[in-house]
Amino acid sequence: MSQRGGGDPSWHIAGTKINKINSIQDFAACGMHLIKEGFVHESRLCAMGSSAGSLLVGAVVNMLPNLFSAAVLKVPFLDICNTMLDPTLPLTILDYEEFGDPNIPVEFDAIRSYSPYDNLSPGKCYPSILVTASFNDTRVGVWEAAKWVSKVRDVTCPSCSKSVVLKTNMQSGHFGEGGRFMRCEETAFEYAFLMKALGMDDMSAK
Repeated sequence: MSQRGGGDPSWHIAGTKINKINSIQDFAACGMHLIKEGFVHESRLCAMGSSAGSLLVGAVVNMLPNLFSAAVLKVPFLDICNTMLDPTLPLTILDYEEFGDPNIPVEFDAIRSYSPYDNLSPGKCYPSILVTASFNDTRVGVWEAAKWVSKVRDVTCPSCSKSVVLKTNMQSGHFGEGGRFMRCEETAFEYAFLMKALGMDDMSAK
């Protein structure tokens, strides 16, 4: 999720629209806290986001490219400016409540300030990232993942961008239709990617 949770509605509202950056900074702060307090080694922290949750992870990766050693972005919402400016898409109008209305200049500026697609860090080293997309996704266009991966490969560190992988399912939709066995296969692939990115696939390593 990209939303603040909890029982207090004001906590959620304080992380929406022009204040959406608060949700992103929260996530980054949690990651840094885990490292600082010794819950995870700085070279072992990974992140996983799905749909709008991928926007959260993608925004933090842009802000702090060294925070995560690897990440998985599933059916990711990454090109938020262009998507939110197209009211013909299924969720655009509904998403105004969470992210703001880009037709209002101040809200567009806020969205643009954290958009994962629009704020990639040129020349910076990015972590290993697996991006999964679904061709028949009616909620997040398959092009969002493709555009983002292409731009990462164009503008970030040429060596590191080789570890950014796009995997597109040509049959399923946003929710990974196909039954629990396909879901298990997808989860296994994601964790195998993370293990390889962290060097845990070498069984001879001590």
